[in-house]
Amino acid sequence: MHEPFFLESPAKKGLVVFIHGFMGSPQQFAGLAQSVHAMGYSAASLLLPGHGSTVKEFSAATMENWQDHVHAEIGRLSCGHADICLVGHSMGGLLAINTAIKHSGHVRCLFLIACPFKLKYLSVQTIKTKLQQAFYRKSNPVKSAYLLGNSVTLSPSLIWRFAKPTAELYRLINITKDNLHKVRVPVTAVYSSSDEIVSTDSLEMLKNRLNQAPFESMTLSDSLHAYYPEQERSLIEAALINAVSQVGTDYF
Repeated sequence: MHEPFFLESPAKKGLVVFIHGFMGSPQQFAGLAQSVHAMGYSAASLLLPGHGSTVKEFSAATMENWQDHVHAEIGRLSCGHADICLVGHSMGGLLAINTAIKHSGHVRCLFLIACPFKLKYLSVQTIKTKLQQAFYRKSNPVKSAYLLGNSVTLSPSLIWRFAKPTAELYRLINITKDNLHKVRVPVTAVYSSSDEIVSTDSLEMLKNRLNQAPFESMTLSDSLHAYYPEQERSLIEAALINAVSQVGTDYF
């Protein structure tokens, strides 16, 4: 289920690469990938090291493993695609930012969804969402979205293993903060005031530190960290199509 995928387009307008977040899944991007593919773009969705498996394997992965994997995949994919746009959800946005800096000759734009520079702790929304995940039926749209977006098999007896990858995430956040001034490609950032994990204060940090890159943003009202109501999914899709369609135009 949680496998990476690639959709080739004969139109060869460019390539959109999707990068999931902490414990995330390539399948989170299935809808967006189909949308850009229908517009003539190839689409790839990556699976990060330690994901798609058990907590034990997840806990063994490091920040370097995640980042090096994305660098390697972009290096491989760039052989057949000169123009690449990176889409990152949550931690995937951090990885996308650092990749855009290293692969500046191929990465043409960044589309960041809930990129986590400031996190929330035990908010009312966090508690509500956790209860939905725990007690609602799988048919509940919120629970089904979180099940789709979680590629790590959970085990209550091994919950202590999350300490190490969580520390790696914070290390990645701090490194990426220091790299923001190096970004030169256009950036679109999407946040939600209802996100139970990532604070919209992250958006202010991006605005203040991305001083060398064209920047656009959108703040949603009803979306959670991994659940997006249909209307707001449509807004994200439209913004993404607009961002990637600017590649090769005077926008750069």
